[in-house]
Amino acid sequence: MSAKHTIDQVQQVQGKGKGMIRQIYWHMKGEQQRPAWNCLMFNNAARPKAYFTMWIILNQKLVTVDRLVQWGVAVDKNSVLCMNTEESIEHLFLQCQYARKLWERLLGWIDQQSAFPMTWGQFLQWSTQHGKEKSTTTQIFTIVLAEGVYGVWIERNNKIIEHKSKMEENTAKEIAYVTIARASPSIKNVVRQWKF
Repeated sequence: MSAKHTIDQVQQVQGKGKGMIRQIYWHMKGEQQRPAWNCLMFNNAARPKAYFTMWIILNQKLVTVDRLVQWGVAVDKNSVLCMNTEESIEHLFLQCQYARKLWERLLGWIDQQSAFPMTWGQFLQWSTQHGKEKSTTTQIFTIVLAEGVYGVWIERNNKIIEHKSKMEENTAKEIAYVTIARASPSIKNVVRQWKF
């Protein structure tokens, strides 16, 4: 489709005036549904770097070892956090012992004692289900989820690049502090009552 043809189509439908670029963009993009996990991103008070990392993982674009291997890069396939199995998004964030202990500690802190998912599909469904409401608990959950994803990713990178590692407990405490610092005043009042 030529650019001139697209512009003519948009002008016929919309007429001339404001927002021509926007109208062309929406015309070319077409009708697309928003992802179910969109509720995890909207009004999330997590740090921008944590928020962005979670957005990348939810779009399944995070550069883990399994993706590097698919691109033909020669790397050690084992997960650096547990050295037990090949690294993938599913393993790194859901199945790895480090991640499981971290999630157990964080979810226990915010009273989300439900069964933590083991597969990517279950994770998307579980996190979306817990992130849909507009309650204080949901806002805390979305911050902890984004910061937890970022915490696991940073720990993995620190182990690869700097050959340093932290205990799950220390990472969990750091995430709890960040959650309290980033939360709105109404959320801070709730979170401060909980013991870590």
